[in-house]
Amino acid sequence: MRAILLCLAMLMMASVAQGQTAAPRPAAAAAPTLADLKKQFEMAMRDAQKAQREGLKAVRQGYADALTKLQTDLQAKGEMQTVLIVREEKTRFEAAGEIPAAALVTEPAALRKAQDALNDNLQRAQLAQAQKIVALSEKYMQQLAQLQGALTAKKDVEGAKAVGEETDRLLGNNVIREALAQAKAAKPATPEKTATVTPPAPVKPEPVKPEVTAPVKPPEAKVVEVGDYKFYPLGKEPAAKDLRDQRLEFATAERRNAAYFYSMTAKIYFDKAKLNHEHRTIYDSTIREESGTLASVSRITLASRNKDIPEGSKLVIQYYSRNMARGTDVREERVEHIKTPAIVRGQSLTVDGEGIALYKYDYRSTYGYHEKSGREYYGMIISLFDPDGKLLIQQCTPSSLVKNCEGTMAAEKAQARPGKN
Repeated sequence: MRAILLCLAMLMMASVAQGQTAAPRPAAAAAPTLADLKKQFEMAMRDAQKAQREGLKAVRQGYADALTKLQTDLQAKGEMQTVLIVREEKTRFEAAGEIPAAALVTEPAALRKAQDALNDNLQRAQLAQAQKIVALSEKYMQQLAQLQGALTAKKDVEGAKAVGEETDRLLGNNVIREALAQAKAAKPATPEKTATVTPPAPVKPEPVKPEVTAPVKPPEAKVVEVGDYKFYPLGKEPAAKDLRDQRLEFATAERRNAAYFYSMTAKIYFDKAKLNHEHRTIYDSTIREESGTLASVSRITLASRNKDIPEGSKLVIQYYSRNMARGTDVREERVEHIKTPAIVRGQSLTVDGEGIALYKYDYRSTYGYHEKSGREYYGMIISLFDPDGKLLIQQCTPSSLVKNCEGTMAAEKAQARPGKN
């Protein structure tokens, strides 16, 4: 009996010991590598930029909807003049997608209210995006610092060096630096502490008769000449027929951030002074023939929103043409450099470029015969650089020219003499 009890006791002790044996610990998660951190950061930045695009699209759609409703309300009231103003603004906005200072109106008040609301919402969205970029960048910088410390402790010289180079690249990123500037500009200034001063005893003022003065007239906007070019303030531009709005595109989402500081709009009009027109009838067929040189003249409006445009900045316009017969063979015809005057915040100025002159031939008959040759205007890349050559803003039209937007200043290039090819 005693032997049996002893065996049972030994079995119980073995069972307890087996139950108390700790389960094997899971293997520790491997520390993230530089490639892991870089991939996480780039994905987070892409997600932030995608959310920004969707948010801006919703804001712009809200403005378009507001214009549609306003036009409907004004039509119901029979206010034709204001309906035309709203309709023109709707057409302009559909082409440009933004409201530069030159497009702001005073009447009708409801339209100006909608314009101010859109610009305010766009600035809020851009500021939120800047703050998001700063937050993501700061987190990434901290992760890089921790990784570099760990690699240094392991005496992994090459790994630590690679992390240091990535940190330098992060700190030199123009998008992040612009985001930092936006976020900093939006922070309210901290009020300075001042010493408590005991106010002097109040003194009863002597009655003063009010002086009647004439109202001060604001200074008249003036045309500014820089070299061979004239910059016109809003409403002072020379008349031009058939001005065509050009829808400008940003080459990348990163360069779109420049719209927080600057904006530009572009128009094109055509000078037909050297274009010959001929209409004639042969038997029962009507012939229409055009031949000669057609000049395409650019009209660019620059607006300073949250940063001044320094005097001596350079507006660079790259003009492109295409073959009329094939609609292909796109090529750069000319690069025009225009020095700008200083443009302070809230101000906009308009300048006409010299444009390009292209030979065209177009023959049509009512029999259905159509022949054309020569070249025609295709689009532009418009860039603004500060006096030191730093790119401030760059856009193009049409979007197919995005691949040609290099972000560097193209050398000035004269147009070859217009020919038939």
